[in-house]
Amino acid sequence: MGTTPAPRRNLFCLLWAIPYLLCGLFSRLLNDPVSHAVFVWLPPGVAVGAYLLTQRRNWPLLLAAFFFAQIVITSFTRGQPATALVFAITASLSSITAAWTIQRLTPRDGGVGVVAALLAGAVVGAALSALLNGSWLWMTQEAHAWVRLRTWVAAYLGGILILAPAVTGWAHFRPRRSGGPRMRDLALGTTAYAALIVSTFMTFDGDMIKNLPYVVTFELTYLPLVFAVLTALVWGPLGGTLAVITLTLMALYQSAQGEGPFVEANDHWHVLLATQVYLVVTALLILLVNTLRGARAQELENAEQWRGRFDLALAGSHQLMYRYNPFDGSFELAGDLHDAFGIPAGAIGDLDTLLALAHPDDRARLTMHWAARRAGGQDRTPLLFRLAHAGGGWRVVSDRGSPLPDFDGSVAVVAGMWRLGEVEQADVQ
Repeated sequence: MGTTPAPRRNLFCLLWAIPYLLCGLFSRLLNDPVSHAVFVWLPPGVAVGAYLLTQRRNWPLLLAAFFFAQIVITSFTRGQPATALVFAITASLSSITAAWTIQRLTPRDGGVGVVAALLAGAVVGAALSALLNGSWLWMTQEAHAWVRLRTWVAAYLGGILILAPAVTGWAHFRPRRSGGPRMRDLALGTTAYAALIVSTFMTFDGDMIKNLPYVVTFELTYLPLVFAVLTALVWGPLGGTLAVITLTLMALYQSAQGEGPFVEANDHWHVLLATQVYLVVTALLILLVNTLRGARAQELENAEQWRGRFDLALAGSHQLMYRYNPFDGSFELAGDLHDAFGIPAGAIGDLDTLLALAHPDDRARLTMHWAARRAGGQDRTPLLFRLAHAGGGWRVVSDRGSPLPDFDGSVAVVAGMWRLGEVEQADVQ
């Protein structure tokens, strides 16, 4: 008996160490060089996003890649081998634990549960990292240990909640062969994105807000949120991700310069922590918008698929489905009208059009039949009649349907099926 070969591992997943390393070095530039307190820490977002996009058989490779990348980051910034090794172990374990938690809690049908799963995974990863790192700092009795732990949780949560959705969103992007967004959506999205950039610059620029009252500067922080949501609504998940990344880079850069609405005179580093919390709230809001928008798009796609199956079933059984509204007199037919009668879809829009296409010998009987239905008659005996075919002759139709009553007993709608027979040739005079 042959043995099943073991699944091959994808070595390209090791390339995830590059954005992890870059985000780590960028984050270190924004942190306190004296106390080593971490106010911004983006690598966990890259790691969690990579785990979520990679098959589990390749997770050991990712774990090794992020482990060595973390050693490089910690050694470069601190130069302490033991601390670098411990921080690399805790960072690797916390990220893979957060990703595992997110996968376990994410519902199969997606929806809002995805947001809850991401939040839960981020909290679990941050708690585990803080516990392990805090234990090491307590054992080594390093200075500023409490300050570092106090800021670490917010920075870790921010890194996952901001970058993990961004990584997964961009990775799922596929360019279209043709088409694209409509000009109206493109213009609206561009306007919203431009307004996001302008409002973020105005909100976090120290020279523009230094002469404004605190109440005004605080209320200005809502403007980027509004335009970020608008960008996400118009451009979809990719637009929301772009809005979050843009807001993150601009807000962190200007906050690191000591500008923005969260600056405190007695605590220079508080501005980064407060900005991080602000970005976490923004990221969760955009993630919720993207999730709800994606769920709606999935429901529409499922409905379209069911419609396609239903049309195939109607075509295969040589039937049409109809719906008549007695209030406005509209008559709707579902199915292939071109194959049945040689006419375009929507050509029969009311009973007058239907009677005009009926065989002269069947019109009186068909008129009485529909009069009885509009009056609420429940005679379900199939009615045979003939309708003109655009190619010549008459299509035999068997009508089986009935009126459906409303809550007050009146007729709400008349629905039924037409079974299509053969086409009879027109009588030669």
